[in-house]
Amino acid sequence: MIIAQLSDIHIKDDASLARLDQVLDWLSTLRPDAIAVSGDLANLSHQSNYEMLRARLETFGVPVLVVPGNVDNREAMRTVFGGPQTGPLNRVVAVADSLRLVGLDVTIPGAVHGDAAPVRDWLEHELNSGGPPALVFLHQHPFNCGMDEYETIDCRNQEALSAVIGRARDSVLGIFCGHLHRPMFARFAELPAAIAPSVAPAGKLVADGHETTTTDPPGLLVHHVKDGMLVSHMISIG
Repeated sequence: MIIAQLSDIHIKDDASLARLDQVLDWLSTLRPDAIAVSGDLANLSHQSNYEMLRARLETFGVPVLVVPGNVDNREAMRTVFGGPQTGPLNRVVAVADSLRLVGLDVTIPGAVHGDAAPVRDWLEHELNSGGPPALVFLHQHPFNCGMDEYETIDCRNQEALSAVIGRARDSVLGIFCGHLHRPMFARFAELPAAIAPSVAPAGKLVADGHETTTTDPPGLLVHHVKDGMLVSHMISIG
């Protein structure tokens, strides 16, 4: 089973749409079983740009999960993509009967950072419901990314989120996010965790005081689940 994860599309002009279409053209050859978009879908004209994105994703004919990012408009996203009528846009998307995509809305209106505290109880209920194995998606990273200037815009209350995942009765295969426009791989709650590359221009690398600019092409993560095992591939669409 193949799950494609796009992130940080930042639709705002023809150039951003061109990068999106470049990724989707490549993805059409893979024919994924589901698509997850981990936030920052559009920068402006939110409803019309969400409708444009939804139309493109619907051509794949597969389940789609979207979670908000800090530049998104929660109410416009609710109108276009559906979800709970009020509150955070937490969602669960079933992929056949053997996998579920769990989307956490950790965004805080007006803030760049996220917070897991408001959605902790919802997630605990979902991960103890006796459902199939889960992939968890959110926008802001719930782990230390190693780049000090970005630790202030992470997902807060990480320990509480880790505890919920750690004591879940249902199987969780991995935790995936976006936000930083750089692919990164780590562990969280003793599970694989990753930040997807962005469709929008990539962010710089900062590590141990060293800073480099990058010219990465648009990219995505491809998650392959087989026999209860997860392998994630980073794809650059050059």
